Amino acid sequence: MPFVKEGEALDRPFLDIDALVAEMGPVPWRACVVGTAGLRVLLLHWEPGFATIPHLHPAAEEIFQVIRGRALFTIGDEPEREVCPGQFMLAMRGVRHAIRVPEGEPLLLVAAVAPNEDWPDETIEPA
Repeated sequence: MPFVKEGEALDRPFLDIDALVAEMGPVPWRACVVGTAGLRVLLLHWEPGFATIPHLHPAAEEIFQVIRGRALFTIGDEPEREVCPGQFMLAMRGVRHAIRVPEGEPLLLVAAVAPNEDWPDETIEPA
């Protein structure tokens, strides 16, 4: 997830996720919720079959929280794991990770990366 520039994020002190989902419309989409020098937070709404490219952040940690739907996460050397709402995931700095959305319903996911640095911080690796 690339750097979020000043003015690209909502940066609201309170956010109604259901209202934002209704405003954004059908999947797929991403909304920049927070974009400060130290943190970027995105709300991601992906359709079944979507998959990220396995990648790592050499200078940042990334956390994830599933809001709706299910996801298949691979983090580091751990085997792929299915996660559901209420589960929390962590990809430490420099650890390769990837996400897939299985068949069924769309995935609504919060992803937070810290720090939000102004330089390419992803290394894309072949799948």
